Amino acid sequence: MEDVVLRELETLAKERKEDVATIIANAVKIGIEKIRQETILERYLKKLITREEAIKLVGTELVKLAERQRDAVLEDVEWGLHG
Repeated sequence: MEDVVLRELETLAKERKEDVATIIANAVKIGIEKIRQETILERYLKKLITREEAIKLVGTELVKLAERQRDAVLEDVEWGLHG
């Protein structure tokens, strides 16, 4: 597993003409941002923050996407329960 990750890092570094440390730093930054967005959307869907707050924090598109995904899951559950 480690060899695969290292090879991928080296490939990305070569293609982007950046060093491996820069690739890792960018990956961590992107990952933290993604976790932040997911946390905000979870708080919104659990009604811990308002829709307006969520939109201010992550933007309209991500809030709408989360709503569509929630609705799709609820429809699937309803279909599964009642056919």
